[in-house]
Amino acid sequence: MKKSSFAFVCFALSMLQLGRADAGVLHFDDVTADAEAAIADGYAGLNWTNFWVQNPQLGQVANFDSGFYNGVVSADYAAFNADGGPAGIWSNSLFDFRSGYFASASRWGMQITANGYRDGNLLYQQQLLVNTDAAQFFSLNFVGIDSLEFVASGGEEYLGAGFHFTLDNADIAAPVPLPAAAWLFGSALAGLLGLQRRKG
Repeated sequence: MKKSSFAFVCFALSMLQLGRADAGVLHFDDVTADAEAAIADGYAGLNWTNFWVQNPQLGQVANFDSGFYNGVVSADYAAFNADGGPAGIWSNSLFDFRSGYFASASRWGMQITANGYRDGNLLYQQQLLVNTDAAQFFSLNFVGIDSLEFVASGGEEYLGAGFHFTLDNADIAAPVPLPAAAWLFGSALAGLLGLQRRKG
């Protein structure tokens, strides 16, 4: 194969690797301008189950010691698990959950169990111990998963009995659609390889 053809093949193959991109750090401040709202599927290229966002300054949170206030790391909003139940993130493509800031809304010493799955198989599990006074940074590094579940339990009633937690500044590498250019290069690559076979 000529050098020019080889270079083209290498470039085309590199373009075809663009199936997953860095969604960056999610601050959850672009979901809504209301006091709270559900995170819709498709946000950051992912699907969200039982995750809402809240701006405690606009909402009905009365206690300034609450983790709903202290769990906001950047700007005005943080995500939280509605009704205190399990919350999850999932996708039809693989993604990485690297890290995030977590806090308990009302229980002291609450535990959040993070479970990372691929094809229904548990690949990762990590226990996060959180309080209400500040958001705590946790590095999870769950790589190559298609679903992520958070389940809160335990702790002592401090400001309430619910098992709500907050999540902010989530660092995620999320799936994105392949650019049109990549598909064009893929088609061209197939044609080039076919031509090389005929010449051979």
